Amino acid sequence: MRSALGALLTATVLMVGSSTALAAGPPATPADDAATQAKTTAATVARAKEIAADLKTASDAAAAASAADPDNVDKRAAAAAALAKYATADADANAEQKSLEGVNGGVATEGSIDPKHPADVHNPAAGAVKSDNIEWVSNSRGLPNQVQKPTNANGNYAGATFMHYEGLGYDFMLGDGTGGLSIWSLKDPEKPLFVGGVNSNDLRQPADAHGPEDPLLTDPASNTRGFYEGENPTVDSRRKLAYLARDPRSWGAGHPNGRTGLYIIDVKDPWKPKVVTYHWVPAGHTATCINDCRYIWSVGPANNGSKVGSTPQDVAGVLHPEWSGVPAFVTDVRDINHPYTYAKPVDAGRNNNKTAYTHSVDVDQHGLAWTSGFGGVRGYYTSGKHLDPTTGVERQATATDPIPYAGGSVPSLETPAQYAQVSLEHNSYHRTQAASDTSSPTVTTASGRTLNKSDLQYVTQENVITCTRTDGGGPGRFVIANLAGSYTGKAWDPTLDAADPNKRYFIEKLDDYTPLGQPGDLPNGSCSAHWFTVQGDMVAIGFYAQGTRILDVSDPTDIKQSAYLRIPSATGQLATNASAVYWHNGYLYVADYTRGIDVLRYKDPIKGVVQPKVCWNACDDSQTPAKTTSVTTPVGNGPGGTVPATLSLALGTPAAFGAFTPGLAKEYTASTDATVISTAGDATLAVADPSTTANGHLVNGAFVLPQPLQGLGTVKTYTGPVSNDKPVITFKQAIGNTDALRTGTYSKTLTFTLSTSNP
Repeated sequence: MRSALGALLTATVLMVGSSTALAAGPPATPADDAATQAKTTAATVARAKEIAADLKTASDAAAAASAADPDNVDKRAAAAAALAKYATADADANAEQKSLEGVNGGVATEGSIDPKHPADVHNPAAGAVKSDNIEWVSNSRGLPNQVQKPTNANGNYAGATFMHYEGLGYDFMLGDGTGGLSIWSLKDPEKPLFVGGVNSNDLRQPADAHGPEDPLLTDPASNTRGFYEGENPTVDSRRKLAYLARDPRSWGAGHPNGRTGLYIIDVKDPWKPKVVTYHWVPAGHTATCINDCRYIWSVGPANNGSKVGSTPQDVAGVLHPEWSGVPAFVTDVRDINHPYTYAKPVDAGRNNNKTAYTHSVDVDQHGLAWTSGFGGVRGYYTSGKHLDPTTGVERQATATDPIPYAGGSVPSLETPAQYAQVSLEHNSYHRTQAASDTSSPTVTTASGRTLNKSDLQYVTQENVITCTRTDGGGPGRFVIANLAGSYTGKAWDPTLDAADPNKRYFIEKLDDYTPLGQPGDLPNGSCSAHWFTVQGDMVAIGFYAQGTRILDVSDPTDIKQSAYLRIPSATGQLATNASAVYWHNGYLYVADYTRGIDVLRYKDPIKGVVQPKVCWNACDDSQTPAKTTSVTTPVGNGPGGTVPATLSLALGTPAAFGAFTPGLAKEYTASTDATVISTAGDATLAVADPSTTANGHLVNGAFVLPQPLQGLGTVKTYTGPVSNDKPVITFKQAIGNTDALRTGTYSKTLTFTLSTSNP
């Protein structure tokens, strides 16, 4: 079923059951720490300024008290501490203001292509090896590898992403690779039009403490590499910014000499992008927006310009021989002219207590950040208040101090002695269920096993060899793993030991996939799982020389290949070397290391329920998600009227259980009503608990009612249009005579959704 997202209206009410010993708290306000906010708004700015003003008042008072008693050491210390708190809060308010000021809709008028850019080259696809249910549509090469060699249309793209321009009304695609950043108009989504970019020479950096001057690429006979490589680029669609991660292998420096960092590029005018800032960060292979792109997590690779063997360094330049790779470093980018990288990294100790190479960060549609690298996958809360499973204490999660959620080592085909040394957990995707998805939260396998959908983690294991080689367990694979049992912080257990196979923590592997033996395989070609995106139960993934593969994962214990497309070399045509595949608005866009960008169309129906956001890299309002459903109204030539597509849901007085009586077995009842208007062919009214903390249970701080809240799920279904229907929604809460009740208010914010599969 698909929800009519264009017309979907979601409402929330607060369910409360008070013990009457404490009154309900004040109305909800923006969190005091901007880092905990899911989105920068006028309210977050106002709250940050309010906090700063309050702390200034306190600072002024402390200063006055100290001035009146100048010999009082304690008062001097209190005044200094109060001033420091105010200064921090004032800086935070200014940064939050800068972030909001940057929100824009992009240019409103189409520009012209800069003549310094060489003409685009379009690679054909003669003799494509493919299944009947997929077709090749077009290709674009974008920027060449070197601006001085227009005939060398390198077409190297490690990844791509998308950005919507409200001023123009359509999307653009951004891709990066060794040629730098390329930008395409998707006004015609079947034929991406290269409009602008930032080439390697525009990304050069002068000599500084982190390295010599980047060489100017001027020799037509030179094969010197320029920028490298910015896998999985991240963007801020709200502020029209692109972020490129600089790998130490840029400009041919390699390990351990090359510098790493982050480029911030203004793309408000996609025809004329410009570099705003280059900021040194001791990590640079991939970068991901966190918390509405207020922060960037930069990761990888194994060495970061320390110039000492394979020993990484931190922000202060301190060497860490105990690290086998670089963790994730956090940069505040709210003020893009003055980014700041925090000294303390995150995702340390990822390989069973050894800090290893973190390769990627992928944020799911619930805001959880999932890191992948040597040693497995791990998920983190980066906002909101949650119970920290490693300490048993509820606290606030931030981008700089995240709270562990779940994860662990992923079984591979490496030997125990090789584990986390050969096969790399390259990237991953956490399966989540949006409030608009009222399908079952579980999936039943062919063998009859029932699995929670939210326990499923899709993972790529990279080992770039041919399909038939067996080095380190063989070529890379796409894996489905089971997070069940990992929610209590087991992956962060201090007793784990990466050197001891008996002291490692693994999550369950349900199934894996490799193209070898599948239709369309190229056994002697490079054969490793790489970047992928998900729609419903369908995974679109790049498999290097094996091309694009579409996988059916509706049974997570039995992955099936659904479609494939691989392009061989021919006269005037380069062969497939697929890095990443993206579902976007009815098409598949393939970032290819040799061909550039290929556009494909998958012709079969998408299995499963398509979520509101097709997630890769960061998945929040700072990104441009793929559209999954559109609603149109037919217009006739004769007289008559039209009915706009409407889904309207209004809620009545919030339901309240009243006081719960400790020690008394009783079932409490609470009701609210709703008003439903729908012009759709069918509609479903449902209520869900969207939280990841004690899902389906009322909570009171860290305390949870042991018995679930009754009344969640489908409330009412409609088989046709309806106007002002008023269903009564009833909830029940059972309390046992031995259920321990904590003084205070038990509550839970629920999401009410009116959706349709027939708009």
